[in-house]
Amino acid sequence: MRRFKITILLILLLNMVQVASWAASFKIPLRKLAPIQDVRLQGTKDSYRFSVPIPKRWKVRNATFHFKYTNSSALIPLTSRLVFLVHNQPLAQIRLNPDVPVGEVVLKIPGDLLTAGYNPCQILVSQHYTIEECEDPFSPELWTWINLDRAYFNFDVKPEPVPRNVSAISNFLFDPRNIFGTTVNLIIPDLTPAYVKLASLVASGISLRYNYRPVDFNLSKDIQADCDNILIGTGEEIRKFLNDTSSVLDGPVISIHNLPMNIHSMATDTDLTRDPYKALITLSGNDQAELEMVVKAFASVAYPFPDSPRAKIADLELPTIEPRMLKNGLLPGNSYSLASLGMESVLFKGISPPPADIDLRLPSDLYLSPNKFASVVLHMAYDAALRSDSVLNLKLNGKFITGIQLDNPRGDYFKGYTVNLPLSAFRPGSNRLTFEAVLTPLHTDKCTLIQTENLRLTLFGDSMLSLPDVPYWIKMPKMSVFFEDAFPFGKWPDLRETTIALTEKTFSAANAAVNLIAICAQKIGYPPFELACQFNLNPPDNSKDVFMIGSLPTIPENIVEHAPLGGINPTQFNYQHLDRPKSTSSLPTNFWSKITKDLSEFPRNMSDYVQAATVKGHIYGEVASGRAALMQFQHPRVMGRTIMLLTAANGKDLITGSKTIWDPAVQAACRGDLAFIDLQAPKYETLSVMVGPSYYLGKPSAVPVIENLINAHPVIFLMALLLVLILFFGLILKILKRMRKKRTASANA
Repeated sequence: MRRFKITILLILLLNMVQVASWAASFKIPLRKLAPIQDVRLQGTKDSYRFSVPIPKRWKVRNATFHFKYTNSSALIPLTSRLVFLVHNQPLAQIRLNPDVPVGEVVLKIPGDLLTAGYNPCQILVSQHYTIEECEDPFSPELWTWINLDRAYFNFDVKPEPVPRNVSAISNFLFDPRNIFGTTVNLIIPDLTPAYVKLASLVASGISLRYNYRPVDFNLSKDIQADCDNILIGTGEEIRKFLNDTSSVLDGPVISIHNLPMNIHSMATDTDLTRDPYKALITLSGNDQAELEMVVKAFASVAYPFPDSPRAKIADLELPTIEPRMLKNGLLPGNSYSLASLGMESVLFKGISPPPADIDLRLPSDLYLSPNKFASVVLHMAYDAALRSDSVLNLKLNGKFITGIQLDNPRGDYFKGYTVNLPLSAFRPGSNRLTFEAVLTPLHTDKCTLIQTENLRLTLFGDSMLSLPDVPYWIKMPKMSVFFEDAFPFGKWPDLRETTIALTEKTFSAANAAVNLIAICAQKIGYPPFELACQFNLNPPDNSKDVFMIGSLPTIPENIVEHAPLGGINPTQFNYQHLDRPKSTSSLPTNFWSKITKDLSEFPRNMSDYVQAATVKGHIYGEVASGRAALMQFQHPRVMGRTIMLLTAANGKDLITGSKTIWDPAVQAACRGDLAFIDLQAPKYETLSVMVGPSYYLGKPSAVPVIENLINAHPVIFLMALLLVLILFFGLILKILKRMRKKRTASANA
């Protein structure tokens, strides 16, 4: 009995040690938790809101929030306060002192206030400059600047055990609210093109579940500790790997286990040999066809699987896909209600109501014509007793476009108020349309009661956005659009026109490929079900775009010599000097050059704005480690097809480079056709240049010369149209005179 008690005590102690070892602390910048920016709070009362995501997988024991602020030196500390709230519960009050206008707040947040989900936080200010006289609530001296870009959280967390249910895959393991590490190890039994494609599909399904968050993918043949593992293979291969003789893996099956600490104890049922906080997911089938069906089901199912340790996939039917079907994407020639774009009827209330934003996602290769307009048809109502300088402003990507005056003191209702936005003001890819109300009371004397309860404006959700019908045409190479919607590879969401070519049969190249394809899927919003994979370009597939991945010495010579950075030893280099603005004011020499001169200048990239003197040459020597290069250029053998090449000096840098590309700052810095990425963490310096030739994808229109005349030279077009009309009416007049003459002659006869 005593020996039994000692055994139980040892088991409990081991479990306690295991739990304690998993408790962790994280320092996370606020900008990685929420889309925030530095904010200026002004007036006698103002506020700012954001949400902190917490996943089910982690329980917050406590947290501290650190931020700095600067307040106006005109405030009086007796009645000026800054208040921080979580779930509308005030946690701190800070006196705004004009003698010490710069301050830092270290705020402790109890763990029970940060629960699984999105936790609303709010910063409130009450600001005054006098207590003895009447006060102007809009005085410019009433302000406090909150530095949120450098704010951060310190979390003390502990993990929750992984449920032994397949449903945990969607609602527990791969949660878009997870901010505490997203490493996933993908295990394949053999390095073949088929298994690289299957691993890419699995990685894509996970990246889609994480929405916009980066994921750290590893590809190997063995289990990796301290992270979730996904084992892909036939039932026979998985049983051999796990030393398991059971038949539970027969058929197309998804199953979940706690991660075994000892692979040879997988068949046993003891918890002491497993990590209860990490998962091992197996995707298996009796043959390759069943295995591919299971992987596709894993990649495409976003809602929870069954609440059981394993789920069997009976069949799978994929939807019909069309080109440029992006997640949350809009297509030209269509109209959309604001409600369908995510903005239901919104009420603007008060003197400084928060703005309402709508995200608009356009295809990257859409031709943003300077003479086309997107129409916003608004249905709205506003209250009485507003001053005539009250307005509703429309901004596009933070830039003012137009305003609507609300000047009826009795209030009004608009139905079908149309505002035209020039299409050239949009960007390829993601755009943000902002409605910003400025509501002013009719009476604002500082010693008079200011009525603000009537400051109301409702913008109804059945308002419409209409996009004109414009063609698809873009000037390439343009690496920035790849990080918008994976163009040109993502023209078809399932990547049916893309081949991934590994120049070496190594896990480092395959791992890099898995990361790039997962990034593509996340940008598009759909798994790459039709992706092709091969280990070389022999025989070449001339009908597809190509992702080429491999260390620099393994890149084929016929590809390297056409790349922006070509050659191995010697290395071909191009470097720009004397950068200066590119002139666009050159006058055409004749009428026909006026018609055709601007045809190549419609789509813009780096080479359209900057000109430089380029130094070209070759250099001998080894390529240093610690850097990766991402290049985009036209396929040397196929017009209209693109090659994107990721390369580095060795396999280790190749993997690091592919993971670094997940970083939003690196993605934003990749432009032109060549990007050098310094792999030294935490700040990955990225140098982008445009050194290669340009090419075009798409068709500008059925009659490009006439369209170019209209867009680039409207005066000449109007003159030509007037001349045609004069000739037309002159011809009609001549015909009428001839007919009259014949009638007169016949009448006299």
